[in-house]
Amino acid sequence: MSTAMSPVKERIFMLDCARKYFTPTQIKSLIDRISVIGYNALNLHLSDICGFRIESKIYPWLAGGDHTLCHFGREYGMKENDDKYITQAQMADIVRYAAERGMKVIPSIDSPGHMTYAIKRYLLEYGVDIAAHFCKNGTSATVPYVNAKKDLDIMRYSRCIDIINPAACEFMFNLHCELGQFFYELGCRDFDIGGDELFGWQEDGVIDKSLPKWQNLDHWQEYAQKVTGNDQAVAYDAFILYMNKLCEILRSIGYESVRMWNDDAYRKIDTGWQGATNLDSSIEIQYWCPLTNNGENTARFYLDCGHAIYNFINPYAYYTLYPDDAPSLITPDAILKEWHPYLFAPNDSICTTDNTFVFPPFNPGNLITEPTDMIKGAGFCLWCDTPSRFEADELFDLASPYYTALIKKMLG
Repeated sequence: MSTAMSPVKERIFMLDCARKYFTPTQIKSLIDRISVIGYNALNLHLSDICGFRIESKIYPWLAGGDHTLCHFGREYGMKENDDKYITQAQMADIVRYAAERGMKVIPSIDSPGHMTYAIKRYLLEYGVDIAAHFCKNGTSATVPYVNAKKDLDIMRYSRCIDIINPAACEFMFNLHCELGQFFYELGCRDFDIGGDELFGWQEDGVIDKSLPKWQNLDHWQEYAQKVTGNDQAVAYDAFILYMNKLCEILRSIGYESVRMWNDDAYRKIDTGWQGATNLDSSIEIQYWCPLTNNGENTARFYLDCGHAIYNFINPYAYYTLYPDDAPSLITPDAILKEWHPYLFAPNDSICTTDNTFVFPPFNPGNLITEPTDMIKGAGFCLWCDTPSRFEADELFDLASPYYTALIKKMLG
C-alpha cells in the first residue's frame, strides 16, 4: 500500500472551545457525530485570547470568557457566554463519554501566546502584570494582540505572557501541574502545550523596526544567556527553555505524548538562534503552517530532528470562523482530490482571500513518500475566531462535509 493511501493511527478532531463556549451536551453531540465516522481523538482547545473554559481549583477566578477580547472586535464575541466554562466534574463526564465511544481526549492549554484573557484576569485579580513586552535599548512596549478593528480594549493587553517573569511562570507551571494531574487521573496520556503564533504575523509594537520582533527582546536574551551560561544565546532560547519546562512537568506526571504547533519550533531565520538550547526531541509537532523559517522547516525537517509529527496542514485541515469570509479556503472535493495524510503542504495556488497569507512554493520535504511510524496522525481543526457566527449544531452541520472528507482520506 502506498503511503498516500495508508491510514493513520490517530485521527484527531480539534475543537476550539476556548473562544466559543460549547456546553457539555454539545461536545457530547460532536463526539457522537465524529466517532461513528472514524475519528478516535478529540483535542479540546481550552484556552485562547478571549477565554479559559476549564475550571481551575487553585485559580477559581480564572475560568470564563471575555467577549471584548475577540480579536476581530467585541461585536463578534458572545457576551452571554462570558461567565461560562466546563467544570472539572463535567469534563470528567465528557472524557468518560468519549472513551465509551472509542475516543481519547487531548487537553490543550495554549501558551505562552494566545494568553490575552488569562493576562487580563490575572491583572484584575492580583494587580500584577504578567504580560510580555518588547524591550530594546532601555525602551519597552506592549506586545499587542493585533485585530482588524484595533479595538482599544484588546490593544491594552499583551498577546503573550512574559516567560522570564517568575509570577507568570509560576502561574502557568501551577496550571499545568493541576490540570495535567486532573486529566491524567481521567486516563488522558496526551497533552497539547500550544506554543504557536507567539508574536503574531505583523510588526505592531516593535521598538526597533529595523530588527525582527524576536530581536526586540533584550531582557529575554539576557535571561537566556544567564541561564545557559552561553553568550551566544538569544531571546528565542528563552522560549525553548519555557516549552521544555512545560514538557518536563507533564512528562513527570506520566504523559506519553506532549505536543506543540510547528510555526515557532526551530525558528532561526528571524530570531538569530544558533542552537544554544535545543527543543526537547520528545515534543511532538503538530504541523499546520509551512510559512515559518522561510519555508525551510518542512515535515521532513522535523522528522530528521527526531520529532514525531501530526498533519494539520492549513487549509485542508482548517475550518476557521472569520467575520465575513467563508470558513474554508477550499472545498470538501479539493480535500478528497488533493490531500492525503503524508502531504504537509497546500496547493501552490491557495492563499487567503486578502492575499496576506500566501503559502511558499512547494517544498519536496513536505511530501513523505516512505512509511514511518513517526507520522503518528492527522487532524481537523474547527477554529472559532468569531464566536458569534453560528450556533453549535449549525456549525457542526456546516463543517461536516469538510471533516467527513478529511476522515475519509485519513482512513485510506
